[in-house]
Amino acid sequence: MLSRKRAGRIFIWTIPLLLAVLGVYQLVDLYAGKAAHQNASRMLFEAANFQIEMMSRFMSEAKGVRTSGQLNSLKNAVYSAAYVHDRFANSFPAGQVDRLESLDELLQYVLHLQIGGDRPLKEEEREILLEAEPLLAELAGVYAGLMTEQGKLNRYERGLLRDLDDRLLHVLKARR
Repeated sequence: MLSRKRAGRIFIWTIPLLLAVLGVYQLVDLYAGKAAHQNASRMLFEAANFQIEMMSRFMSEAKGVRTSGQLNSLKNAVYSAAYVHDRFANSFPAGQVDRLESLDELLQYVLHLQIGGDRPLKEEEREILLEAEPLLAELAGVYAGLMTEQGKLNRYERGLLRDLDDRLLHVLKARR
């Protein structure tokens, strides 16, 4: 049997040992939590990047559109891209990833064109779409480089994205 003195020493040394093990466990859990957040953010980025690319492709197809009813695929792509990008932006602290206000404005513009039903587009309306198309293509290219493989944001692409968003917003609002 253990003597009372020896049992007391074992008990006294067990407490710091358990605290040390608990501290190591918390550090490992903290690191694993960051990795999981980066993985989730990276997956959201991949989804947003795919939606932005799809939107850009549908916008390039919109060059030949003659009626507002032919803009349905573009409307759906813009909505999806805006939605997924907002979720991606919300996965970071405020200010790290800007909202793309031009996507919301583009969606409103397409909805405005479709309010009257399936009608022929005016030349001015088609010109706005033609003017926005190269900006969206450039935006899609810049967006692809927004995040590194390690899940870090590229500052340069963030600035370019902000500038392209502003330019696209200007095109959409200036002509309305």
